Amino acid sequence: MAIGVPKPRVLIVGAGIGGLTLAQCLRKQGIPFEIFERDTDAHSRFLGWAIGIHGILDDLIASIPDDLPPIKEGISHLFPLNLEAQISLYIHGKHTAVQSTPEKPIIRANRPRLRDWLSTHIPIQWGKRPIWIEQVQDKILLHFEDGTTATGDILVGADGINSFVREHLLRVPNKETIRLVPSCMIIGETTLSGEAFERQLSMAHSCYMASGPASSNYFLFVGLNQVSPDGKSGRYYWFTAETDESISNEDHWAKSASKADLYDHVVKLTSNLESRFSEVIRSTSASEVRDKPFIIRDAEIEHLPVGRITLLGDAAHPMGPYRGEGGVHAFRDALNLSKAIGQLKSNDTSEIESLFRPYQKEMLERGVRAVKASRGQHSYKGVTTSNQIIAWGQTPVEVPDEIITLEACLP
Repeated sequence: MAIGVPKPRVLIVGAGIGGLTLAQCLRKQGIPFEIFERDTDAHSRFLGWAIGIHGILDDLIASIPDDLPPIKEGISHLFPLNLEAQISLYIHGKHTAVQSTPEKPIIRANRPRLRDWLSTHIPIQWGKRPIWIEQVQDKILLHFEDGTTATGDILVGADGINSFVREHLLRVPNKETIRLVPSCMIIGETTLSGEAFERQLSMAHSCYMASGPASSNYFLFVGLNQVSPDGKSGRYYWFTAETDESISNEDHWAKSASKADLYDHVVKLTSNLESRFSEVIRSTSASEVRDKPFIIRDAEIEHLPVGRITLLGDAAHPMGPYRGEGGVHAFRDALNLSKAIGQLKSNDTSEIESLFRPYQKEMLERGVRAVKASRGQHSYKGVTTSNQIIAWGQTPVEVPDEIITLEACLP
């Protein structure tokens, strides 16, 4: 900006991946901001399972301050094991995989560790639930449930799939924007150690997908969420994704089923898998199954008004997890938006609009493509057609099986 011209103050709603990345990028540029989170603290809500970060690592590291801890050691779900992130797919007898390489680095991040890392030196204001947005000339006034108000020049909605800021921008209730993906996901979690842990690491360092016979309408996904500090055990989560057009029905059987019933359904469903794939399910007790099916929702948002208020991440393009891209798009949005804000030479609305217009156009077009691709890959048909499979931004390639021992992986 021109000498003597104050930099715009940015209000960020949502301290998730996208909001915190934007905050770090603005902090590096010396652009004032405030970031607000409706959660009461960093541990008041389940943050989700591990996610793959790929394609943006170099840009991310270049765009944030250099006073954050080393990224891989700080966020990797594999730490302290000496293994690279890897996703495997076992389909029709073939073993294909995508793995981190020096040329195409990938970090699969544990979400709580990722949030802690991104929160470094960021003054998050907790327990701030917005209830009203108003624009008075060139100022944005953000009103909160606790009676307080924040004033800024730019407002960014990074507040997730049920975005309050999106509803304000579109003037449409979120329930009319969001749609259900026809998939019934039943989820369980368990801790494995010793030889059982080694067997899972041998099938994939990070996560894998296995399909049943061609006549099946489901697949199994197994993911390592984090390794214990001593490196001798791992906390795993798994889900079965079963194509089910009736999942939107209130009386869907899974919505009222007990944990034991859900577990029994999964055991029966996966009985046609090789025992090595279903071992993690058999190692899970019924009490470790989530008591409701996980409902996937997405939205194809093709237009946003251009002005001092904009969106990023799931607020702009919520998508399913089937290609592992949601978090990466949130990072990309934050990096691109921070660069646009950094180019401002004044606080004029016309200049803000001239920079936000191309940001929003690229972000929405990219987001819609990703939403459609993820939805297309949710079904059994999508994940068993080899030329449609994308994992961590790459097409998996055939790889040999391997045998992992903890002794060889520990420092």
